[in-house]
Amino acid sequence: MKISSFISLMVTLMVTTLCYGQPLEKGVSKELAENRVANISNVNYQLTFNIPADRQKKVTGTATITFTLQQRADVVLDFQGKFSGLCQINKKKKVPARMENEHIVLPMKPMKVGVNTVTLSFESTDDALNRNDDYMYTLFVPDHARSCFPCFDQPDIRATYEVKLNAPEGWKTMASNGVLPIPTYLFSFVAGNFQEKTKKLDGQLAGHSIRALYRETAPENVEQLDKVFEEAEQSLKWMESYTYIKCPFKEYGLVILPGYQFGGMEHPGAIQLNDRRVFLGKNPTQEDELSRAELIAHETAHLWFGDMVSLKWFEDVWAKEVFANFMASKITRRQYTKVDHELNFLKTYQARAIAIDRTEGTHPIAQPLENLNHASLLYDNIIYDKAPVMMRMLEDLMGPKAMQTGLQKYIKKFYFKNASWDDLITILDAEAPEVGVRQFSEVWVKQKGMPNIHTSYQDGNLIVTQTDPYERGLCWRQKFEVRLIYDLDDSRTITIDMQQPTVSIKLNNKPSYIIPNYDGKGYGRFTLDPEYAQKLPLRLITTRNAQYRYALLLTLYDNYLMSQIPASYFGELYRNMLKETNPLIISTSIDHMFRIAFDRMTDSERKTLEQCITDLLPENKTPECRQHIIRKMAANATAPEVLNQLYAIWESHSDQLFNERDYMEMAYRLAIMRPEQWKEILDTQRSRLTTDDLRKEFDYVSRACNPDVAAQETLFRSLLNKENRQQEPWALHALRLLNADVREHQSNSYIPISLNELQTIQQNSDIFFPGNWMKALLDSHKSEEARQQVEQFLKQNPGYTPNLRNKILEAAWPLMNPRHDPPSATKPKVVATPKTKVATKSKSKK
Repeated sequence: MKISSFISLMVTLMVTTLCYGQPLEKGVSKELAENRVANISNVNYQLTFNIPADRQKKVTGTATITFTLQQRADVVLDFQGKFSGLCQINKKKKVPARMENEHIVLPMKPMKVGVNTVTLSFESTDDALNRNDDYMYTLFVPDHARSCFPCFDQPDIRATYEVKLNAPEGWKTMASNGVLPIPTYLFSFVAGNFQEKTKKLDGQLAGHSIRALYRETAPENVEQLDKVFEEAEQSLKWMESYTYIKCPFKEYGLVILPGYQFGGMEHPGAIQLNDRRVFLGKNPTQEDELSRAELIAHETAHLWFGDMVSLKWFEDVWAKEVFANFMASKITRRQYTKVDHELNFLKTYQARAIAIDRTEGTHPIAQPLENLNHASLLYDNIIYDKAPVMMRMLEDLMGPKAMQTGLQKYIKKFYFKNASWDDLITILDAEAPEVGVRQFSEVWVKQKGMPNIHTSYQDGNLIVTQTDPYERGLCWRQKFEVRLIYDLDDSRTITIDMQQPTVSIKLNNKPSYIIPNYDGKGYGRFTLDPEYAQKLPLRLITTRNAQYRYALLLTLYDNYLMSQIPASYFGELYRNMLKETNPLIISTSIDHMFRIAFDRMTDSERKTLEQCITDLLPENKTPECRQHIIRKMAANATAPEVLNQLYAIWESHSDQLFNERDYMEMAYRLAIMRPEQWKEILDTQRSRLTTDDLRKEFDYVSRACNPDVAAQETLFRSLLNKENRQQEPWALHALRLLNADVREHQSNSYIPISLNELQTIQQNSDIFFPGNWMKALLDSHKSEEARQQVEQFLKQNPGYTPNLRNKILEAAWPLMNPRHDPPSATKPKVVATPKTKVATKSKSKK
């Protein structure tokens, strides 16, 4: 290197260090982000992308970036692709710019205070382009825009976009609405061979339109787009009415994608949705339909909470999801008026959040973030599901009107700006200063875990005591009901307003039964003294109200996991299932029955319980019962009689309750359980598939059914390479099949390899993948060898990345916390239950 060049390089490094404090690191550090947002504003991207039909050829493009500088300084762009090293600044001659750790450093000399324009050419990486043979789509959340084009890849530098897509002839395209300023993670574009459907809206939404791109061809699925459009339209109307703010994005674009990594992503003007969540087959369950409606409502709510107002990601990466699910739960109440939405809220949000909060992998809703390339580790069901539970409790504390007014003021104040969670808390606290909003947030949002809440009868008093499992002395303020049932056909419901750790209520008589958290609105682990806990399962079949029956179902399951009640409560689940008609309770009951069957059972005991569950089919003839049981068997069956039933259903291929994906799942399980027929089964199933997308998915996933151990090992090792996980849901499905319960002895060897590779997997995958990888790996393991492998890894890596360690602890919780009282594997008998008069003083509905 020439001395002059060396000196120039050193000067550039010194200037960059002076401007930004430290040499640039990969990703977007908090320091870099804070320096840029203080100096850079009014950003506009003029982008051209050249998309070749051959996905082996690179996407290239040009970017003209306009921005305003408050002070002259080097300007740091984020970019992971290839760059020639030259750029044009303020329409002068091209000058060199330096690449450093995934950044382009633009020299200060041509810059000026005020408006600047930079033009440069680039070659994108394929990391976030999701390229397939005849279509592609971008997915930039949380910080992947820099893999595609040079940009300021942080959420608090918003920009407008002008986009030109040079795509192959015949391809349809769609891009995010670029007229209004949005962060880079909300920008997206799509190109490919798609079908198209459009609708112009009128009335309240006059001037708006809905446009969908999709690849589905089955008529019964395509017809469902009318319902999708209706749900999107209703969601838009509801959000406008609730916020008093019109939707500023005129085109509501939808891209419905096979093998999509998420449920959906809220790019304004180009919302992406998973086709399996949208196209539900001929006979979708009520749960499937509710799930789709909630997904569409969730993404629509993000147009206000996330798109109009974005959060300061280094402080509150999680907070936009709080609003989206909180609003989605409200929107679906209007759309599905005949559904028990209190019950659905428990199932959709509360049960999922508690499933993480009970594990050692739990964490606060609010989590710190030092670099955006770690943002993927913050996403899980605490953010998505505990947060709306918290918001509903806060709304109950403040009152719905005060909450609504506060949220309206919040959007208006930060319209197309970025805000923090504390900004919102300040506004809400002003709306209801008497309730202690800030103190509520400190416990529910900024501390991890949930309380243990014990209910007991002592010396004529009902004592409800809340304790902090981490011994910090916290009290989670909340309200819930306790049901007391007496022998003399009398019952009473008491509302517990838990503003302090202990509540004591004088009782006239000792109750025969105590049902804690009767309405399900409390959040925590609810326990009883053994006298009451042992007979609690008897109340399941006598609880007539569906919401209360579901809440009791969750309490029983949690007590089962804590070994507070014996697994023989399977018998009460069975008795209730003989007559259960609520589809949401049916699906959860079957999940719990299978969990019991899987826990620490001998092979013969498990097979007996599987047969027990299938014996429900001629007794409970609801379509939902049949669908859920057969779908569970398609993933878990081991009993020969059950496998024969499954084979008969699969072979006939004529049961209208099941769609082609259901038959694919049956084929996978049958191929694994009948290795002598595996190829015949898979060949038959493949011949039934009618679309290229389904065949590609089947060809990828079905490799995991090969009985040859060496082939399984080769497939597993291939999944460790990013290039072989382009369709992440397919990769997870294959991993789950490789770790099928009946293969545990051989698949235990995958555990230490996966744990050692997890950090690398996290660095080159999308946001939910690391946690989902661990669940797919460990869900079917229950051996002592597997438990020791996880335990040994954690002991040998005490300084492991905390958030990634949480993913391991969460996924491994059932493995690391086995129960110790396996039930007898006899078929449950339906026995008489004492009749009890319901609630002479109850405030609850019957």
